Amino acid sequence: MKNQELRKYVKRGISCLVAGMMVIGMAGCQSQENEAGKTDDSSQSVDGPVEIVYWNQWTQEDETAFLEKYIEEYNNSQDKYHVTFLAIPFEEYTTTKLATAFATNEAPDIFECSPAIITQYLDAGVCEPLDDIITEEIRADFTDSAFDTVSRDGHIYGLPLDSDLVALYYNKEILAEHGIEPPTTWEELKEAAAALNTDDYSGFTFEVDKGDWQCFTFYPFVWMQGGTLFTEDGMANLNSEEVINALSLWKDLLDSGNCNETPGRSVSDISILTNGETAMQINGSWSVLRADPEKYGVVPLPAPEEGGNSASVSGGWNVLVSNQSSEEEIAGAKDFISWLWLNVDHVKEFDTEAKFSYSMRNSVIEAGEDIYYSNDNAAVFSDEVISTAKPEIALSGEAKEIVSTMIQNALYSMSAKEAAEIAQEDMLKYQEESGSVFFG
Repeated sequence: MKNQELRKYVKRGISCLVAGMMVIGMAGCQSQENEAGKTDDSSQSVDGPVEIVYWNQWTQEDETAFLEKYIEEYNNSQDKYHVTFLAIPFEEYTTTKLATAFATNEAPDIFECSPAIITQYLDAGVCEPLDDIITEEIRADFTDSAFDTVSRDGHIYGLPLDSDLVALYYNKEILAEHGIEPPTTWEELKEAAAALNTDDYSGFTFEVDKGDWQCFTFYPFVWMQGGTLFTEDGMANLNSEEVINALSLWKDLLDSGNCNETPGRSVSDISILTNGETAMQINGSWSVLRADPEKYGVVPLPAPEEGGNSASVSGGWNVLVSNQSSEEEIAGAKDFISWLWLNVDHVKEFDTEAKFSYSMRNSVIEAGEDIYYSNDNAAVFSDEVISTAKPEIALSGEAKEIVSTMIQNALYSMSAKEAAEIAQEDMLKYQEESGSVFFG
């Protein structure tokens, strides 16, 4: 796809979620990107190194400290390339910032995508193949499915970094004071939320705001019933009994008044629990090192009924290179990500010290085995949660909007069944017109 056609495509809507906001952001976009290190001038001064710009969403202190340390080390190790990075808050990064940058041809040279947003960038044709740096030896070190999401037409476009899981975190002291055990079923979850809810903190917090994180945490409630959002042949299954049941559970929890409807930030942020704003919170494996295991516990997501199965979702971030960059910038981007993200010791440190996540690379898991059992909460993820996880559904922007709207409709404006029926009709229409299929 030629650059002119590409820009037209992306402006037309690289994601339905950001379409309405892109017009607002255009006027200030150029200056914003320039502040991040990408300029309209040549990427290389007459005598200086090629400037490489890296964007990601790693905003936690330990994450940014890791990147600062190793980017400085890389820059000092050679004089051909100079890397700078910008860590952008998750919601801004996944909705407006990255999409607008590509729409205006001001994209970073290196960027990251989760399965929730990667399809739109692969569909837009803005990613550079990485086959030349992912050797057969390296490929064999990853799990069998590691490259499924980032591959198209026999080419690999992304380097998998991690695999994140979700479970239920809880405040041990608050539950003990109320004589409540961590819930193991949907009914127990409702009862615990009611018993724990006070004027000082909510009983339970889950994501009530529309977006990627809400979809991510919703999927397991369908899967743990044995259901799917799409059939085996990839077509919509959104009006199935299992989807309606999951929507009904979330609606019941919200309508009860026992949940935190205005957390003020994404529920992917564990500080909602650790700051004392809630007694229980759905959150991810990345928070294991941020929630003191003496004060906070973890259990698998509650099952539909006693003796039933729990489920989790496995999602993670992939490093990609923009093909809007010059040949020199692409070469530098590949050199840097090879140096940083194909180094087992670097990845192990990032996944087990800067954060807590499960690498899809076998050698990294082996190197970090002690960390994956370093405390009780880590052991819960390693022994109980990871075995129940299914891969996050990689949806197009249009398909994700339909699923997101379905959840919001069920929470706020109509019955779960009505929301599911509308979403089913909309998804089938979209799939018939686009030829898209999805799995999960």
